[in-house]
Amino acid sequence: MNYFAYACAIVFLVLFILARRKASAAEHTLTHLKKDTDELLKQAEVNQNKEIQHLLDALPHPFFSIDGKGIIARCNNPAKQLFGTREILNRPVRQVFLDSPIISSLTRVLDSPEVYREKLRLPPTSVFSSKYVDKDSFWVMDLRPTSLGSDDIEFQLIMRDITPGVQSDQVRQDFVANASHELRTPLSIISGYLENLTEEGGLDDHEIAAKMLDTMVRHVTRINRIVEDMLVISRLESDDAAPLKLAPFRFAHCVQDIIERLDLVIAKQGARIVVDVPDIEVVGDQFYWTQILFNLVENALKQNPSIPLKVKIKASQDKDKNLTVRISDDGIGIPASDLPFIFKRFYRVAKHHSQTQIKGTGLGLSIVMRAVEAHKGKISASSTPGVKTTFAIKTPPLKAR
Repeated sequence: MNYFAYACAIVFLVLFILARRKASAAEHTLTHLKKDTDELLKQAEVNQNKEIQHLLDALPHPFFSIDGKGIIARCNNPAKQLFGTREILNRPVRQVFLDSPIISSLTRVLDSPEVYREKLRLPPTSVFSSKYVDKDSFWVMDLRPTSLGSDDIEFQLIMRDITPGVQSDQVRQDFVANASHELRTPLSIISGYLENLTEEGGLDDHEIAAKMLDTMVRHVTRINRIVEDMLVISRLESDDAAPLKLAPFRFAHCVQDIIERLDLVIAKQGARIVVDVPDIEVVGDQFYWTQILFNLVENALKQNPSIPLKVKIKASQDKDKNLTVRISDDGIGIPASDLPFIFKRFYRVAKHHSQTQIKGTGLGLSIVMRAVEAHKGKISASSTPGVKTTFAIKTPPLKAR
């Protein structure tokens, strides 16, 4: 037997076994390394997705990422809040968006990728109108295709709510239109009377001329009041950060001031003002508090010219300096159908006026509401016609500037 060959075979076998063991160890190491790498990549992808989601959730507008097949792949918190408990991820856009204008625009862009922007008006039944009770909402739809580095394309959809701005513009337009209408009537009357008076012999009949002049004076007074009220409400609705001049004042003094200003009307109508106001000091804009109290008391007197009215002004302050004011009267009251609208501009409960009576501006209660809101407060009205009508105001403590 060739011992040398046998020894060589044994050595070769040992070397082969050692080589296989090293290869197996290397393969095992590579397997673990690959597994660790995959886990690291997977964790990095998860972290990246979390960061992207955090950024998207920070957006103030609803955001949707839609893949080329029309499936919603990603959305942010504002988008989820719109749809509430409805599941919207990984669902086709046609099942998520139920508004035909949105579906129509999405379909067009999915078929022909392009940057697309449109202003939409959505009905009260739309999920996008959910926070505007029984009102349409207005949105700007921004849709942009994004390349993913290959033939794949995603579409980024952002819905921006512009309803407050549209409503604000509408309010301004209505205000201008209503103001123009309110001013046109007295100006037309004054113009017509002036034309009559300036004609030849227009002043010969002194009695008729005196009546014309008296009517003109009353309408000029009405125009002045409308202009003053419009200036007040314009200041209250200005974009200035601090339209109020907040300072401490004695509330009872403010109440006494408006009673003195209305003294002639009170005496003429035989009305009675009952004041239940302790000697409290409040922080607020005394000018606007005077406007609030004056308009509420004057409004009660105007609505009850032939009734010996009793008006009660009551105020109180709790330990936290929250102020509560109630102004009530026992006059004809406000019909339930009118109560929801009394704080709207130019709205009047009394629709009919005699020829000698000049109607109010219709801005008084609107000014009251705006002035109360400017003081961070709330106002409400309740009425049992013929029994009691009450305006209740609650305002929090404010700091003087």
